Amino acid sequence: MATLTSTSYRRVLTALSLVVAMASLSTPAWALLATDRVDLKVLVLSADGTEPSFLAWTTALTREGVPFDTIIANSAAPITAATLTSAENHANYEAVVLATGDLIQCGAAGCLSALDTSEWLALNAFQTRFGIRRVTAYAWPNPEFGLNYPFSSGDLSGSVATLTAAGATVFTDLVGPVPMDIGTYGYYAEPVSASTFKTLVAGPVGPGGAASSLVGVYSRPDGFEELVVTADSNAYQMQSLLLSHSLIAWATHNIRLGYSRTYLSMHIDDIFLPDDRWDTVAHVTHEDDGATLPLIRMLPSDVERAKAWQAKTGLQLDFVFNGAGSVDAIDANGSDALTTSLLANKSQFYWINHTYSHPNLDTLTAAQIVTEIKQNFQFANKNKIPVNTTELVTGEHSGLANPNMPIALSQTNIKWIAADNSKQPTPYAIGPATTIPRYPANVYYNVGTKAEQLDEYNWIYFYNCTNTAITTCLSAPATWDQYVASEVGIMIRHLLNNDPRPHFFHQSNLSEDGTMYPVVDGVLARYAQYVKLPIVQPAYREAGQIMQRQLAWQAKSDSVDAYYMNGRVYLSSPIAVQIPVTGYKGGTLYGAERSGWVSLAAGGIKSVVDVTLF
Repeated sequence: MATLTSTSYRRVLTALSLVVAMASLSTPAWALLATDRVDLKVLVLSADGTEPSFLAWTTALTREGVPFDTIIANSAAPITAATLTSAENHANYEAVVLATGDLIQCGAAGCLSALDTSEWLALNAFQTRFGIRRVTAYAWPNPEFGLNYPFSSGDLSGSVATLTAAGATVFTDLVGPVPMDIGTYGYYAEPVSASTFKTLVAGPVGPGGAASSLVGVYSRPDGFEELVVTADSNAYQMQSLLLSHSLIAWATHNIRLGYSRTYLSMHIDDIFLPDDRWDTVAHVTHEDDGATLPLIRMLPSDVERAKAWQAKTGLQLDFVFNGAGSVDAIDANGSDALTTSLLANKSQFYWINHTYSHPNLDTLTAAQIVTEIKQNFQFANKNKIPVNTTELVTGEHSGLANPNMPIALSQTNIKWIAADNSKQPTPYAIGPATTIPRYPANVYYNVGTKAEQLDEYNWIYFYNCTNTAITTCLSAPATWDQYVASEVGIMIRHLLNNDPRPHFFHQSNLSEDGTMYPVVDGVLARYAQYVKLPIVQPAYREAGQIMQRQLAWQAKSDSVDAYYMNGRVYLSSPIAVQIPVTGYKGGTLYGAERSGWVSLAAGGIKSVVDVTLF
């Protein structure tokens, strides 16, 4: 069984054994007998386990928390009816995915299928009997798949496919254009017959006058449907990230375990403080005193710009604040214009404790850490800043390894503390608190202008760069547009990855030229170009709770027995577990789907819950 992940919201139903009545589906109802049982698990077949499409599918299923088994055909026991069914009316899988068409592998004996004839007969008979859908994740077009032979093949990088009318009913989360990412190889071929093959994602028109199919559904003569993809994908390419959710939904008849959302939260660190500045001549950072170059600090006009940006985008910025920055900036008249503006608009933003004076906490005593945390909460309380007292972000993520930190967190009732995702991507406990990994952005803390940002970026990635396992140097200095496009490409993949981790920037990036805005605006524009789904913004602690639920499901999913029968899903487990379920009324509507989390309690069968159809 592969490892699993999933997302989280808070719908709780008490039961150890639970029955969930399913939603009406946008896809045709399963042609099953009332006594047929279909286990909610996907079977992924590979010739040798190395195909990019195999890794793309296992990654996508893991990302959404969909249970699956894998069979590597060239090293596994032969597939028989017993592999696929437990009884005449009991299917072990709800969908089948083939990494490549016919699972062809090439060797000294030539190019042959990794499955023999008896295995193909068993697989096809199983799918025909239960109406189990098949996805062939990468196929060479030919009449076996309902397609003519390709009229064109090669590198599809940079081309843009489009949804057909039929495709829009399957890919309900997408706008229409589907870009083929760099390094995509594929084939263009026309369907043999429009009556048996339905193109969902189309390429250019072929010599026969029909649009070519990159993704389409073949109604096979043996009685089940096969979705055929003729462009290859790996787990990180845009077409894979864009298409995978609806491909999973189609394969599973929109009935499955799993849960997915688009998340984007933006932390703005160092609110009230000034930040250092990058020197574009000396290519160094001038720190602390601003004697060489002025430090960077927001102005009241920057607060107004942030408010206007929120109103325009419908998104909220999270202000991660240090109260000492307000006190240190008081002028001869006993006031600070930035503080006055921020406090006047405090209800417009979400606020998170960043310690009072932003010290490095690596070597401080527990008492010193407690003072930093409490003094900042006292500042918030005095100024009526709404802040959750269980949340903390330390300066530069310092102090996490300090042995005094668990004591300080216990004494201040902190439950959530930030970590740098580039260094510590997995949440872990520090005393009573759990870390929330945050994505660093290549929008630097020490820049206020575009010129400073671009100069430092090129200094790091071109002029003073060495290629490593985690750093790829540029072949030429980047332009501003190239820099923005690169960062947009990185961030949008986070959005499409069912990942609630916040991104963090700094107050300097809202100052002067507002270096954060072009990058985030680019992400939002590209997302809107391709995806219809709304963006979800969990509060800081909620992001932590979502990750906890994902990890718990990953660890406990093997304990759950889940199956579909006669319009309902049945769930049971010997241990307490929260289960993501898609396709029932008790879930939250997101796009065209309803999905949510169902809680099964431990200690024996307590009740049966029947959730009403929608």
